[in-house]
Amino acid sequence: MDQDTIDSLRALSEKERVNVNVLANKALRRYVEYDVPAEKFGLITVSKALVKTLFALMTEEQARELGRKSGREAGPGLVTFWYKKFDLETTIKAIGKVTSEYGRNFSFDASFDGKTHVLIMRHESGKNASAYYAESVKAVFAMLGLDCRIEENEDQVTAYVDALPSRPLLPPLKPVAIIPR
Repeated sequence: MDQDTIDSLRALSEKERVNVNVLANKALRRYVEYDVPAEKFGLITVSKALVKTLFALMTEEQARELGRKSGREAGPGLVTFWYKKFDLETTIKAIGKVTSEYGRNFSFDASFDGKTHVLIMRHESGKNASAYYAESVKAVFAMLGLDCRIEENEDQVTAYVDALPSRPLLPPLKPVAIIPR
């Protein structure tokens, strides 16, 4: 490592009161898990202020349509690109890790009560951003055949996703006759 980087890591380590190795590991993990794949997937970094401005220039319906398109067209590809599989678990993981933690689009909390996953996305980017995220999340879970109910306000979207498919993904099994003994 060059001396400037070492000095910056030491200063940050003291400020945050964590070991330099923890910071270096975090930076390397982000590079390997997000920066390299993000570049290959074509993702870019933009400021929250720009995102807020772009959403403010749209109508709510334009934001919703963009969200639906993004969820349908980019969602499955993004999840599969990062996790090599497109299912409920990897989709929730992608929302939390790729979109929230690394992409920093919003803060993310998730819980599961054994039946329903509750996903909370706080973005502070206005009502049209909520419209976009709501439709994007609904569209991506619909691709999995899952129910997704949404609550949205100015700066937050809460999605409720049932763990069981809303429609059968496989045809029902034919009944089997049981022969009594």
